[in-house]
Amino acid sequence: MTVDALVEHYYSFAMQGDTLIPFTVEVLGGAYGLVPADVILEFLDRMELLILGNIEDHYQEAPGLEVNVDRVREDTRREVDRARALVLEHQ
Repeated sequence: MTVDALVEHYYSFAMQGDTLIPFTVEVLGGAYGLVPADVILEFLDRMELLILGNIEDHYQEAPGLEVNVDRVREDTRREVDRARALVLEHQ
């Protein structure tokens, strides 16, 4: 399994309204075959960058939104950190 393949699987998974934590649990549980921890961690790094970039783009395009962008960033980082911890605990 490659990082790109995990990204594609995640996009399909996320369309159902789920987030990185449940997806990571499914990956670790073998739902997508045996995926090495280093591939999952690289996937999480990539997703963090993509999500944070999307947050920046979204709020720059709509600056009038009543949202605390810093809090959204921090929530994203916290979720990715929890997903990383799951991977490291699973090794």
